[in-house]
Amino acid sequence: MKSLEPISRASIPLQLAASTIVVGFIGMKIGEYVGGSFGGALGFLVGLVVGFFGYIAVIIKREQ
Repeated sequence: MKSLEPISRASIPLQLAASTIVVGFIGMKIGEYVGGSFGGALGFLVGLVVGFFGYIAVIIKREQ
């Protein structure tokens, strides 16, 4: 299984990007429901930040 280790390490940036984008779109939909188009934009930005730092926290927790 040591030959698969570089593949799993290479997919971490892809997992980070996917987590960030997915949580950003979820935040956008929640923001649109609450506050219209401005709420959607604000929700998207908040979702991006939460998705990024949430996945970083998961990586840190996994490495401990």
